[in-house]
Amino acid sequence: MSQYNERVNFIEETGVFFENLGMTRMAGRIMGHLMITDKEMVSFDELTQVLQASKSSISNNLKALTQTYFVKPATRPGDRKTYYMLTPDMDWELYFEKRIQILQAMNQLFKKGLDLRVNKKDQPAQWLIEAIDFYDWLIKEVPALMERWKKEKTKAS
Repeated sequence: MSQYNERVNFIEETGVFFENLGMTRMAGRIMGHLMITDKEMVSFDELTQVLQASKSSISNNLKALTQTYFVKPATRPGDRKTYYMLTPDMDWELYFEKRIQILQAMNQLFKKGLDLRVNKKDQPAQWLIEAIDFYDWLIKEVPALMERWKKEKTKAS
């Protein structure tokens, strides 16, 4: 298989992966292209051309990717275009901490939902109980996991 076909397949594979995560396939395709391009940053126009997508689709998905902090817009002196790149100064620890905050908020909603249920023995209540147990466990375990990461990162430096 040619390198071109491998790259096209990678972009599509990344698109499907992101779609399975609940984002759009186009968001994944943008990420896939940004991961394999030899350029540090690419223009909006290049994304529409390479990915053969409408301006609105690229625009909406760049906005979503920017909000996840995976992609960062950038400009060049003397150039009016906006470029996009994988966020070079991504703070993965902070990113994960924000995701844990989201899990905590979701867990609070699960707990509130369970409290508001009249029947706490049926299938939906059992689903909530299992989700709460899992999220309680996960939230309790994360600090130790983060400490291990920090130690590994320090060793590598």
